[in-house]
Amino acid sequence: MDFKEFLPKNKEIASSLEESDENLKIVEKISPNQFYDVISGRNPDWQVIIFELINSKQLNPWDIDIIILTKKYFEKIEEMQEADFYISSKILLAAALLLRIKSEFLLNRHIKSIDEILFGKKEENKYVVEKIEINEDELPFLIPKTPLSRLRKVTLPELLTALDKAINTESRRIKKEIAVVRAKKLSEVDFPTFKRIDLKDRIKHFYARILTFLKKKAVDNEKNMNKISYSNIIGKDKEEKISCFLPLLHLSNTQKLWLEQEKHLDEIYIYLYEYFDKNRDKFLEELERDIEDMKEELEFEQAENLEENEEKIEKITGFKNEEF
Repeated sequence: MDFKEFLPKNKEIASSLEESDENLKIVEKISPNQFYDVISGRNPDWQVIIFELINSKQLNPWDIDIIILTKKYFEKIEEMQEADFYISSKILLAAALLLRIKSEFLLNRHIKSIDEILFGKKEENKYVVEKIEINEDELPFLIPKTPLSRLRKVTLPELLTALDKAINTESRRIKKEIAVVRAKKLSEVDFPTFKRIDLKDRIKHFYARILTFLKKKAVDNEKNMNKISYSNIIGKDKEEKISCFLPLLHLSNTQKLWLEQEKHLDEIYIYLYEYFDKNRDKFLEELERDIEDMKEELEFEQAENLEENEEKIEKITGFKNEEF
């Protein structure tokens, strides 16, 4: 953003030599406090800029010339921009508010307060018009007086308070608009609706389904009569598999069912816990046999991997394992 267009034009055009001297003195115009703020990582605030301008330009804090202050404020922002200083949005907003106050003061110097400029006039209470009868003989003799014009003085505390109030009001307005836009976008999103079912009812229905499946099985083997796979109960529906998995774990934890899975991501087999409790020894024997089979498979895989590694070493080095 170029602030030079807001600066008042000088009546006399400066020479090229003076312009070059001013460009060389840009760093000197920056105050030591602002330079320290940049080095220490702190960003100069609009209030700091106003305080420094009043101090450096020797302005009366109890009777501030808004026109001069606005001009110097824009010049200071221009210097900060040329020196690559960080300029926050609040500094720019304060500049716009100062420009608005300046324009109002140029048009009308008899403004009651700065709040009247920034926030508008408050609505006066409307009174009901009543007809009052007065005797003309009782009216006193009135001498008309010409009102004396009184210029409005602007003090530093009043200016800072009004600007701070306006900046906070604008910040709240922007945040509110952002929240409204965000809420509108979220309201346009079509979220899927799911039917809510109580977990206790889901567990009861799932356990009843398992018992019904087991009773329908006509198998001579006692183990197969009390055994059923998870996929046979649920089927291929993905949502059904996910929704019934938690009741399955709950029934296993409460010792209603016994679960068996040979390998990771393999089929889950379900037993009634009563049958498992009666035949613990058989389950332990099968478990030991499965462990032995797994050991043999693991040893066989390790041996195959060892042979493959030896063959690779032989191809690369040209030496066999027996030669070492």
